[in-house]
Amino acid sequence: MTTHSDDGAVSTFVAGLGAQFARVERFKDTADPASILRGGRLVTEFLQPRLPELRAAAGLPGGRGSRARGRRLADEARTRAMENDLPVFCYWNSGPDHAPEVARACMAQLRDLHPEAHMLDAVSVRELIDIPDRIASVLETDRPAHFADYVRVALLEKYGGIWVDATCWVPGPLDVAVLPYLTAGVVYPRWTSGQIGNWFIAAASDSLVITLQRIALDMWWNERTDLPDYFLYHRIFETLHTLVPEFRGQWAEAATLSSAASHLLQLSMMQPWFAGVGDIIDRLSIVQKLSYKYDPAAVPDGSILRHVLDTRSL
Repeated sequence: MTTHSDDGAVSTFVAGLGAQFARVERFKDTADPASILRGGRLVTEFLQPRLPELRAAAGLPGGRGSRARGRRLADEARTRAMENDLPVFCYWNSGPDHAPEVARACMAQLRDLHPEAHMLDAVSVRELIDIPDRIASVLETDRPAHFADYVRVALLEKYGGIWVDATCWVPGPLDVAVLPYLTAGVVYPRWTSGQIGNWFIAAASDSLVITLQRIALDMWWNERTDLPDYFLYHRIFETLHTLVPEFRGQWAEAATLSSAASHLLQLSMMQPWFAGVGDIIDRLSIVQKLSYKYDPAAVPDGSILRHVLDTRSL
């Protein structure tokens, strides 16, 4: 026998599915397989002839390089990560007050857990790092997401620490939770060994993986203004993994932080909220990646996302 309560739950569930399907349109241009292959090829063609310059800028010796050196650098970076405090960084170019509602909820949660976190904007971030004029002129206004890509590696290279995207929900304090993942002194969430996400990064200062990423981004934007693939940062990571043995050596020592597990809150956020959902999500990962790419009017009443937005909690 179906009750009115059951009817309401089914309606909320169906509304949640509809809202999730509607979001697909907003992502269709960022996950084109042909674009990924083309972007990888173009980045490889750009970086390969500049490899000696790249290695020298990162303090690596000339020649082909060595994975064993990368493993030694991983050990050194792990020691630095364990022995030093890891500052927490979060960034929204126009400031938290101007961020989308879901980002404001996520940043409020992060601030509650880490009152000392650096909640940065276009002005305050320049108090911590020097941003090259070329990077600012090419990216800050026209490509703010790619500007933020540069900001995160520049901060982590200089200070070490934990980068948390403004749309990341953090269920608990990160300073202790992240340490088991810093076996190489650097960690990204990953889908596969070489396919990473950069919405959450933890690293020791001067970690080779981070330094090479920053140098490669500098090289690209100093010479070019085009974007062969929306995920340029990821294509650069994959190319460095292929071209630089020390990069491979350090990354081989990195622990796995599952990107799949870190997206389960996003995948379920339009579904009905229930008491205890927070406990389940807390056990899945140390961080959950949400998104502001949804129609606010389509968020179902009684959904997990509606609960997060209204209560700033799970």
